[in-house]
Order: sequence, then C-alpha cells, then structure tokens
Amino acid sequence: MTRIFPSTSIMLIIALFGLSPSSNANDFPTLERVKYVQECMSLNGGPTYVNMYGCSCVLDKIAAEMSFDDFVHADAFARLRNMRGERGGYFRSSKDSRSARKELTALRDEATQQCFVTQQITRVQ
Repeated sequence: MTRIFPSTSIMLIIALFGLSPSSNANDFPTLERVKYVQECMSLNGGPTYVNMYGCSCVLDKIAAEMSFDDFVHADAFARLRNMRGERGGYFRSSKDSRSARKELTALRDEATQQCFVTQQITRVQ
C-alpha cells in the first residue's frame, strides 16, 4: 500500500528544495569570467596556474560584492577614463564615474591582496 504524505510534509519538501543553494544572484556570465581571467593573467605575467587561480579568485570576490550590471558600469568608467576630449570628460570627472571607479578599485585591490599568494624563496645552506 502506498503511503500518501500529508499536505504539510509535501509543502516542507517543496520549501526545502526551494531553499537549496542555487547559483549566485550576482553570478557573472561564463564568457565574461573567462575574458576577465585571461586579461588579468596577461597583465600579471602570463598564463600560469598561480595567475589563473589568483585572477579567478579576484573575480569571484568582486562578484560576491557587486552585481554584473554594476561591474560592467564601473569597469566601463575605469577603462574609458583616458578617452580624450569631451566624451572622455564624463568618464573622468562625473560624480557617478568617480564613485563607481573607486568602489571597483577598492574591491579589486582588496581581492588581489587576498587572492594572490606571494612566494618566498628560502635557500638551504
């Protein structure tokens, strides 16, 4: 004989499945993650395991604190601040650009300190 769960048990099971950990709400698209890590590795000496780990760790920490849309916004201000002329003026000096760049830079710097391991070489004598 098949036992039928009371309605409260079914609701509890549904609630538990609904609370199961899913992807992060601020999860960045895979392509954007790959592009960020590749660029980061090239800026830090090339494609090594240490660089790959460090760069992906930095992006994970940024993604934990900032939505993808906010990241794109801040990254655009950071990249385009050197644009010449009037168009570049907005990316350099608007209040919005300064605060977005400052937030991204602070997150990136803190994450870099936490994620990149400095290597100390000791000599055996």
